[in-house]
Amino acid sequence: MTLVTLIIGYHSPVIALLRKLKSRLGGAGQFVQILSPDTAPSYVEAIRRSKVVFLYTHTLPEEVEKAIAESSAQLIVSASENYAHLARGSQEAASTVIMYFKAGGEENIHSLLLYLLYLAGIVEEEPPPPEELPWHGVWHPRLGVYEDVDEYLRSYGMAGRPLVGILYYRSLWLYGNRKPLEALIEALEAEGLGVIPVFTTGYRNELTGEPSAEDTIRRFFLGPWGPRIDALIDMLSFFLLDHGRYSRMSVNDRFRVAHGVELLQRLGVPVFKPIREFYQDENEWLSNPQGVSYLTQVYEVVMPEVDGAIEPILASTSVRVEDYKLYKPYHPHMRLVARRVKRWVALRRKKPGERRVAIVLNNPPCRQVEASIGMGLGLDAPESVARLLVRLRSLGYDLGSDRLPTNGQELVELMLQKRATSEFRWTPVEEIVRRGGYVGMVDLETYMEWFMELPEQARREMLKWWGDPRDILSGKVQRIFAGAVYDGKFVIPGLRFGNVVVMPQPKFGCAGAACDGRVCKILHNPRIPPPHQWLAAYRWVTRVFRADLILHVGTHGTLEFRPGKGVGLSPSCWPEISIDDVPFLYIYVVSNPMEGVIAKRRGYSVIVDHVHPPFMKADAALEELDRLLEEYSRARSLGEEARAKIVYEQILEEARKRGLDVGQGSPERTVDRLHDLLTAVRASAVENGLHVFGETPSEPRKLAEHVAAVMASDTGEWVSIERAVADILGVDYDSILVEPSGFCKRLGVSNRKAREVLHRIAVKTLEKLISMGVEPEKLTPELLQGIVVDSAREGA
Repeated sequence: MTLVTLIIGYHSPVIALLRKLKSRLGGAGQFVQILSPDTAPSYVEAIRRSKVVFLYTHTLPEEVEKAIAESSAQLIVSASENYAHLARGSQEAASTVIMYFKAGGEENIHSLLLYLLYLAGIVEEEPPPPEELPWHGVWHPRLGVYEDVDEYLRSYGMAGRPLVGILYYRSLWLYGNRKPLEALIEALEAEGLGVIPVFTTGYRNELTGEPSAEDTIRRFFLGPWGPRIDALIDMLSFFLLDHGRYSRMSVNDRFRVAHGVELLQRLGVPVFKPIREFYQDENEWLSNPQGVSYLTQVYEVVMPEVDGAIEPILASTSVRVEDYKLYKPYHPHMRLVARRVKRWVALRRKKPGERRVAIVLNNPPCRQVEASIGMGLGLDAPESVARLLVRLRSLGYDLGSDRLPTNGQELVELMLQKRATSEFRWTPVEEIVRRGGYVGMVDLETYMEWFMELPEQARREMLKWWGDPRDILSGKVQRIFAGAVYDGKFVIPGLRFGNVVVMPQPKFGCAGAACDGRVCKILHNPRIPPPHQWLAAYRWVTRVFRADLILHVGTHGTLEFRPGKGVGLSPSCWPEISIDDVPFLYIYVVSNPMEGVIAKRRGYSVIVDHVHPPFMKADAALEELDRLLEEYSRARSLGEEARAKIVYEQILEEARKRGLDVGQGSPERTVDRLHDLLTAVRASAVENGLHVFGETPSEPRKLAEHVAAVMASDTGEWVSIERAVADILGVDYDSILVEPSGFCKRLGVSNRKAREVLHRIAVKTLEKLISMGVEPEKLTPELLQGIVVDSAREGA
């Protein structure tokens, strides 16, 4: 009986609309079957007999695909590229079918069913052409649809408030799967923010006129004088930007250039990306220690963050209804997203003198010394913070009237002088209070108010591991970590400069002076919550000091590693509990992206990368062995075998003294092996000091050493700087690489030593070019050759 088959995938609610509209077809409805990829295998025989087949799916069971291919259908239309190879029949009819489907909406989908029946010969009258509906526009649940944003704003009662743009898929507007969107709008408006909720197709189609997300951003969120909005919430999936998708460049070229960045720069507002969980319902997500499902993480977290989206907070889950899905808002997080957006908007609009900033220094565990505060991988954190304080004052921030530390050493000395430390094993809390090394205190009543806000599970775990806060503040607890307790209050160590505080990150497990070596064993257990001192410190920052911004300095702190889900945290997860609703910046080293993404995804932080410290080559390693190998090569090149034999014995003695494996074999093989080892060690790049945030190496010598170390090896696109210098000096660089124990007559040293000489010449050349201020476009081959030759003559 079936003559028309529609197979709808993607768990799309379109399938529910189709079934509803089928009842409007009267007797013709009996000739239509509406299937999903899950139900289709039970209908393969009916599929084979179909005259018309319509597909909108990214996957099909093998037997269903085979049945379609073997069917007698006169027309097979696929609205998805995945199964375009199954297409059959009139191209004109197929285009009309796809236009009905793409145009969407109840009337167009009804006409789609009628048109498919018309093509199958079931109904005689061809339906009207597709009704034109906007590809993108503003839709507000109380006001309806607007294609003109200015017209919408004239009708919108909250247009005078700070405005937040919301970008979501057109299908949500068309097919009613809008509860998460409506919940987000309600939460934002409850916080006093206005919204411009805009739907889009997200992918440009020149034939139909469908816009990309970039097209929609330009039309609705950018006005003649700049951005209309203070923040953007991205409720799409995948990349936000086009990445040159619609250009003629190759895929490799498109992704080498971050196309669309200039659009976000023009927009100039933070882009938030709440997570839509596609594969789990609320209970499944809450019980999943990993958080969101793998594919959800790819589509909703990983790809959007490539385009700079921030704060991946789970906002909705999915509910399976027969063979399609509906999305359910997670209201606690809808409210959290709204509060966090509001705080970012407030930060944007506040004058510098009104902004309050909490700068948090890393405080590594179990070092047992106060000097570990302020550590950062490759970063001179104290110096960076001292310069930041001076810079903030120059920008109009209120840092009080006291003299600021002018460098990192002064900042460290001030912290030690005032005992602004959370290393309670060595510094009694009475000393912190007496010297003024604290920024605030938290009494029992205030703390209990914060503690009782926590989800029951979080409270229960804290009580289990760290005891009752009432016992801690009353002085009854001696053995387990009590924190900095003074006069029945938690003490918050740190320094205050007007509206800016500088504080060590609170400890997340330490018995202080009572440490017996056992408490420390729990510190890296990801299931143990931080102690009460931790919560008191962070809540003091967000609720009492009322920070507009928290800035963590250096790679890496401990907040993002506290207990909780991997990605897509819940209100019981400690990174989310700790950071509250305050905007969070994190100064992080660019060379550690894998841990940086943990800070972004679990800490809701905005990473501000700093470069790796300047490099230099480790030329000073194993000097005595280097001298002996050089002497051996010179003796062999001069034919002084007796001298070479004596030097060889000295080489073996030095190597064994250094614990180096000389192996077995002839002297030549042993010397070659040691040459290779020394080459590897001395060619290694090592740090040449620490990086100061926002500063580039200004000393010509240090900058030259850094550049030369980075350019020391050949790449697929560029030759090494050592090879370039060798070519100018007429040195056979390949023979140097192939036989490091050989002798380079041109330079009068061993081949291995020749690389070091070439490197020093390169450094000297770069140093001269930097000191001379030579612009790249003015660097002629003649000038470069002259400087290289001069550097070689000077002995580099």
